[in-house]
Amino acid sequence: MPTELPSSYVAGADPNRPLDALFVNAPLRDYSERPRVNDFTLPVLGMGYIATYAAAAGFNVGVLDAEAQGLGIEQTAAIVNELEPRWVGMNLLAPTYEISARIAAAFDPAIKIMLGGHQAKAMPTAILTDPRMSRCEALVIGEGETRVVELLADHRNRSELPGVMWLDPIMRTPVTGGRPGSGHHLAPPINELPFVDRRFLAQDPHFDAGRWEANMVGARGCPYDCSFCGAAVSANPDISIRTREPDNILAEMDQLRGTGVTAFRFVDDLFLGAKRVIDKMMEAFTAARVGEWAVWDATGRINVLNRASDAVLDTLAANGLREVALGVESGSERMLKLIDKRIDPSMTHSVVRRLTERGIGVKGYFILGFPTETEAEIDQTVRLVHELWEIADGQPGSFRASAFEYRPYPGTPDWERLMKTGKYTPEQLLNYSAVDLTSSGEEAAMRERDEFNFSVNLQLSEAPIDYVRRNLVALSREQYERKVSA
Repeated sequence: MPTELPSSYVAGADPNRPLDALFVNAPLRDYSERPRVNDFTLPVLGMGYIATYAAAAGFNVGVLDAEAQGLGIEQTAAIVNELEPRWVGMNLLAPTYEISARIAAAFDPAIKIMLGGHQAKAMPTAILTDPRMSRCEALVIGEGETRVVELLADHRNRSELPGVMWLDPIMRTPVTGGRPGSGHHLAPPINELPFVDRRFLAQDPHFDAGRWEANMVGARGCPYDCSFCGAAVSANPDISIRTREPDNILAEMDQLRGTGVTAFRFVDDLFLGAKRVIDKMMEAFTAARVGEWAVWDATGRINVLNRASDAVLDTLAANGLREVALGVESGSERMLKLIDKRIDPSMTHSVVRRLTERGIGVKGYFILGFPTETEAEIDQTVRLVHELWEIADGQPGSFRASAFEYRPYPGTPDWERLMKTGKYTPEQLLNYSAVDLTSSGEEAAMRERDEFNFSVNLQLSEAPIDYVRRNLVALSREQYERKVSA
């Protein structure tokens, strides 16, 4: 049972009113078994948007971020049951599905359940027929703001809502709602949505490196089809790609500035991932003189930045760009082609050099253990990381590397390839478990990434799992040493 009042774990709700909905972000592992060692995690912006929209419609809602709070399975369920919301909403992801299902099974039968997230989209039938999810009244495929509000108003109208599924009580088969003229629910107008109410986010804004920093979404959807990624366009046929207008983004930044925020992180795939978006945003940022008062980070695409002119990169730096996160993934040209990254190592060299020369930091993401990857190809990735460190050394901007063990996600091109081999079952590929690379929290070099260490413990690459993890740990240790000695 919770040792504090249940309401103290919930963000944004009015404790003096009955709770219409509690949106629960499940922990990545059961922290009752081994306590969380990292003290910060990115906020659940998707839930924040849904909660904000529901609150604007007059409903009393809250967010229970069990990952940020470091809660265990039993504790999370106990908090929900103590608060007695009418509805519980859960965001289902492949790594946390089992934990989410165990939490849902422990809810009071009087609480109605709605489910969403990438796993709900990828495997709706398996979820609706899972006995632990038997009280699911609505499985919402895709963006949920307007449909969640409709469900909170009257769950019986689910038959009119597109992309909402449930299990027929007689036939025990999935049913999908929808009526003519209801398609607008699938793509809410992102420039008309209210800005995220930060009361619903457990750790945002947060104070880091001398500034208050907030996370933002500038666009929804991704036009790329990286084979391993849950955001791949082929895995999200329901998502129409939309970018917020610059004045809408600048208005939110200005609102946050009024609360003391002067650093921003754009976490969507498109902010520096399409030339037209970069040009349009930077014209507006220049006119608003953002670089005079703010710094910001964003995800980017190596192929797009490689084609950018020196003048464009100069403009990014002048407008306050502090760091770009790039999906480098591999140093092997064969692997890069297989996963459809549309880049090569020489392109990555050039982009990192040109950015760091201008004082812009780069964070590179790498994956070890891709299906069919050999030890020699992992060695190529390790060499690439060292080459990028060397390129940035002595430059005004720095390069840092973050490496992960490969894991498969349902609905992605990789998942389809793996299933076609006939070697694996969905149950095997979804059998995620936490991997402790921190020596039970004692090794500081691994603490910051502890919650991301999970695996299905299958040798999908040609390289043994031990080889994958040995190199992952070595890269993480070296990156940590570079950080502390800087």
